[in-house]
Amino acid sequence: MRIIRTLVLLTAVVVFMPSPPEERLSTSTEADPPATELLMAAISTVADMRDFCSRQAAVCDTAHYVAVKLEGKAKYGIELLYEWANERAGEAPADVTTASGEPQRPTQNTLELEDLIPEWRAPANQG
Repeated sequence: MRIIRTLVLLTAVVVFMPSPPEERLSTSTEADPPATELLMAAISTVADMRDFCSRQAAVCDTAHYVAVKLEGKAKYGIELLYEWANERAGEAPADVTTASGEPQRPTQNTLELEDLIPEWRAPANQG
């Protein structure tokens, strides 16, 4: 079941990726298939996938191994990208530890609530 969830997730990622410009796509004289044919193909694929792991257990085990490795790489890459985006330019991250002893990066916003409230000024005399 994890393989199916991974395939659905990867399909969603591919759907949301940008498409190449029309001139870079291969030119085809065939028209796009109707939505009913696409739906029937999806239904028959799901029906076939239901029994696939019972017939081909080794393939499912290998696919699970590859999916776990890809998931780990994707999470690590996103973590590196997030850390890179949050670092301040030209500053090395300071080592701050939490109560549990885990390292934590300082936040960029160090203002207190009182710092955000402007000081009161009397209205100017209009004369």
